Parts: sequence; C-alpha cells; structure tokens
Amino acid sequence: MAAISKIVMNIKPGRIDDAYKFIDSKSHLVGEIEGLIGMAVAKTGENELTGIGVYESQDAAEAAAPVSQEVFSEMASLITSMPERGVFSGMWVS
Repeated sequence: MAAISKIVMNIKPGRIDDAYKFIDSKSHLVGEIEGLIGMAVAKTGENELTGIGVYESQDAAEAAAPVSQEVFSEMASLITSMPERGVFSGMWVS
C-alpha cells in the first residue's frame, strides 16, 4: 500500500511567493528520493502551504524524512515555525 506524507507550512506574511520559489528550486530532489511517486504543494490558507508526497511504501516515506528536515531547515527565513511531517497509509489514483 502507498504512503502519503503531509506537511503544513506556516509562511511568514508576504512570503508565499518566495516560499513557492524556494520549493521550486528544490524540485530536483523529487527524482532523487527513492520510492517517491510524486509531490504537490497547495496554498491552503492566507499564509499556509500544504505539501503532499505520495510514496510506494511506508518505509519509503519514512526514509525521506531526513531530506524533508534538511529542506525545511533551509526554509527557516520563510516559515514561522518548523513544520511537522505526518505519514499516513493511502493510495495513489491516476
């Protein structure tokens, strides 16, 4: 069964566009994370972005945690607090 990661990022006011640009600059990592099927980022509030990752397995999703932590530590100037990453069982439909 697939696994879904969810990360809610609280972005500093006026920095949403900068956050999107930063995330786009890290898009090359998608192809480097083993077991990652795809990712999406949505604006889910005035100063909030939510990232969803779809993985082949729970193990693959958990193994990607260090990459997520590294990216978010680099994003410190754009976020109000370190986001929490949850991993859930789920399915990919295409």
